[in-house]
Amino acid sequence: MITYTLDIWGEMCPIPIIKTQRKLKEMACGDRLVLETDHSCTSRAIVLWAREHGHEIEESEVSNGIWRLEITKGHN
Repeated sequence: MITYTLDIWGEMCPIPIIKTQRKLKEMACGDRLVLETDHSCTSRAIVLWAREHGHEIEESEVSNGIWRLEITKGHN
């Protein structure tokens, strides 16, 4: 399992979802992608998108207004 990071700081949807999709396509099943964002709407959108596409995702607010997302790539 490899862990990747993706910079989506300060970006609004749909750009973070597009970047996440592209990065996940390059990754193997079971690899992890870690993202941090300062927009709650971006965090919510990525959580919904990841679940709809069969990926596991953990979301946490690591600081006031900063969200960390950890996606484990599913089989699709």
